[in-house]
Amino acid sequence: MERGKLSALMLAVTVFLTACGGAKEAAVTTEEIVVPEMSSKDILVNSLEYLIEEEPEEETEEAETEEEKQSGETQEEEGEKATVICYGRDMDSGLTEEVITAEKITPDVLLNALARHNIVPLLDTKALSMEEREENGHKLIHLDLSGSFREYLMTMSLEAECIIISSIANTFTVNYDADAVYITVEGETLVTSHAEYTKAVPGYTPGELMTRLMAEKDEAEENGAERKE
Repeated sequence: MERGKLSALMLAVTVFLTACGGAKEAAVTTEEIVVPEMSSKDILVNSLEYLIEEEPEEETEEAETEEEKQSGETQEEEGEKATVICYGRDMDSGLTEEVITAEKITPDVLLNALARHNIVPLLDTKALSMEEREENGHKLIHLDLSGSFREYLMTMSLEAECIIISSIANTFTVNYDADAVYITVEGETLVTSHAEYTKAVPGYTPGELMTRLMAEKDEAEENGAERKE
């Protein structure tokens, strides 16, 4: 009888220990499976969140860089203004137009550009003054040049003089949106060996200017002949 109880007791202990061992293995198995999976998921989620946060910053930096570049180009373009230079080469063809850029359009800027085409003496001719006036509903420019310009014209033929005067008149009327230009030298009327420029010169071609000068010359000769009579 005692042996039977002892055997039953030992069997119960064995079953209990076996159950505990199985529970322990189950707990360990659960820990080994669950914990790594959660850690991997957390790492993946954190990585995605990191990338999502970083990408907009990179795009913003690129956008700012592009905006700064465009802003710099706009400022550079605003810093330079386009202007048109008119110059002639001969009496048969019209004036050639050349577009140049400058920070500011001034009479000397225009004259220096014309000097590169031999319209005025290089570095010698300066604008002593320039005024814009409204006369009889017309916008006129009064341009006073240095004495070297008159000396330069005195060495020219009538054809060359017409090319020079028409080039200056067209260049200034175009850039200042004027109707004609009075050209004087050191405050006095421009007088050359071919003509006396007492009237404003509009945007004539060289041929048109020569026609006008010849007509004025014929008129002056007729008036002189009448006085003699």
